[in-house]
Amino acid sequence: MKKLGIYFMMLAMMAVTFVGCGDKDEPNPPVITMPSSITIDMSDLNALEVNVAVTSADEELVSVKVFIEMTVAGAPTTIDLETITFESKEKAWTKTYTIADFNEELLGNVPEGVTLAFCIEAKAETTEASKSAPITIIPKDVPPIDTPLEGPLSFTWNRKGSADGTGLAQFGLAWTSNTPAYIVITHLPGAKLVVLEPNDWTALATKEALAAAVEAGTGVEKWEAIPTKATFNYVIATKTADGKYYLLNPTERTISPSDPGDRTVTGQYKF
Repeated sequence: MKKLGIYFMMLAMMAVTFVGCGDKDEPNPPVITMPSSITIDMSDLNALEVNVAVTSADEELVSVKVFIEMTVAGAPTTIDLETITFESKEKAWTKTYTIADFNEELLGNVPEGVTLAFCIEAKAETTEASKSAPITIIPKDVPPIDTPLEGPLSFTWNRKGSADGTGLAQFGLAWTSNTPAYIVITHLPGAKLVVLEPNDWTALATKEALAAAVEAGTGVEKWEAIPTKATFNYVIATKTADGKYYLLNPTERTISPSDPGDRTVTGQYKF
């Protein structure tokens, strides 16, 4: 009976030993932090900055390999940038890559259909990790994009008595007051209002040209030009707080025969 008790006690010790071994955590691999994608503008190479970091919480770093993978017809080719070998007990490494670290001639002569990726392989004592990000190349001397303006579409602004005007918020504008002679148009917070010339209604034909005109123009806090007469030909432009550009051509003001405080402005807009 005594021998049987010793036998069961040995079994229990073995079970504890096995459980203890199974509970031991494996070391985590290094963590690589880098952009999810990289765009290289060949016309502005000085703007290129690729910030990378490698950290290892559990083990010391052994090496970090940085390279470009070029894929042609499904076949990848590796172009090494550098390999860093750690001789001291390092657990973190960071670097900002600039155009000086890349092959500028290679980037400027990537054939059509060839893809590039920026890659990092990090090795610790018993673990390793890798990560990559696709590279997009914007060539030099790319012709400017000419996107035609959409429209024209009609707009209607209306103000009754002392109430705020309606129909203006879309354009980043507000109509909350009048003078004895004019309607007072202001811009909403974060928006920009620019007064243009009548011929700009046709001269500004693309989204890019409209944006450039608004950015270059002098913004005004309020616009007092729409008079009591019925028809006119004004051109203004706006940039809303969320970055949308509008070209507006107010052409008519009407007053309700039954209510002099009920005033309406109509015209067209492009965007």
